[in-house]
Amino acid sequence: MNQSDDPNSRYKGGWLKQKYSFFSQTLSCLSFKQFYPEVELFTDTQGKDLLIDQLKLPYTKVHVTLDEINSYNPKLWALGKVITYAQQKEPFLHADTDVYIWQKLEPELTSSELFTQNLEVNFPAYQDAFNEILKTFDWIPTELINSLYQNQNIQAFNAGIIGGNNYSFFQLLKDKVFDFIHKNEHLLHTIDIGIFNTIFEQQLGYAIAQKKNIPISYYLDNVDSDFSQVINFHTVPFSSSYVHCIGYAKKSIFACEQLEARLKYHYPEYYNELVNNLNITFPEDEFDCDFSEERMNNLFKIYDWLSTVSINDIFETKFCLSKNVEIINEGDNNFLSYSLPQNGILQKEEIKDWLAILLYFETPTTIKELHTELCQDEDFLKDMNSEELKLKLVSFVMDKYMLLEILEIKS
Repeated sequence: MNQSDDPNSRYKGGWLKQKYSFFSQTLSCLSFKQFYPEVELFTDTQGKDLLIDQLKLPYTKVHVTLDEINSYNPKLWALGKVITYAQQKEPFLHADTDVYIWQKLEPELTSSELFTQNLEVNFPAYQDAFNEILKTFDWIPTELINSLYQNQNIQAFNAGIIGGNNYSFFQLLKDKVFDFIHKNEHLLHTIDIGIFNTIFEQQLGYAIAQKKNIPISYYLDNVDSDFSQVINFHTVPFSSSYVHCIGYAKKSIFACEQLEARLKYHYPEYYNELVNNLNITFPEDEFDCDFSEERMNNLFKIYDWLSTVSINDIFETKFCLSKNVEIINEGDNNFLSYSLPQNGILQKEEIKDWLAILLYFETPTTIKELHTELCQDEDFLKDMNSEELKLKLVSFVMDKYMLLEILEIKS
């Protein structure tokens, strides 16, 4: 598709900077190659020239099949995905370029007739956009209307990963999507085209599967609309083996840092080659690391440690507040003061709600000790059981240890 100034265009992909889009595509490709021998790219002539010929991204094969949509609005970024699904003639797994894995997906999932990342029910992004389309468009697929009335809510699947062996479904989805676009092309300028992509790919895809009684298998259960379950670099690999930097996460300095650090740590030769090729291809831009060498070295030490421990080891590790953290008393309120390790910007947060747990770490404490004490508090077990509390505490502590350097390990 044509180059666009839109922040979600092909070169930037919604990321803080253009370079993170290329870092993401490379990390995604390499992570899947750890478990799947063939990781292939479907693109157009321009994409092949840039990604393969100039940047030399490590795909095993490239298919130049998307030139046919170069005349379409470049904001219709999911159109190429839908076409690619329909071109498959054998069981396949399609992954977005912001999905990374640390474990092979279960064969029971990937051998399904149709599988996707997760189910989405009444997620906020859909409601207003679909209402706008209902009022504005000249034609809407009957599957969408019927699904809305049948379910009495908006249901969709997330296609961060998608695949299966029901090729007629993917062909029908493609045909319906093109009808949806062609019959309303003169009205696209009146709506949020970005959200329209999720409607014609994910909401319509779900509605078609429902109408045809095609069972959908999901990789993840009970994913909240904030997608915190899949934006979890800080719990890899001891608890999580799948990360999807969906939507707003691409604007997060924490996600961008972890993306670059993970690529640099796990695949240093590819990282260095990519940065070199980016400097040659885009000489007017800057591709040096945005984060200090000290910060990168700290992260690499954490990654080294995480590669050798289990979640139970972390559970029994003593953590304490970092010496760089200050607790400030102002009247009846306490505040936490610290500098972000990513950019040195001073932060000041009131210590309340879950953040108050950090006060337990004024002296060296294990998560296990904290868990035992909190299990005596009925409020903490009101909405979760003991095991769920354990996982939430581990995630909380690792977030404050890895991403913010508020906590440190007491040796």
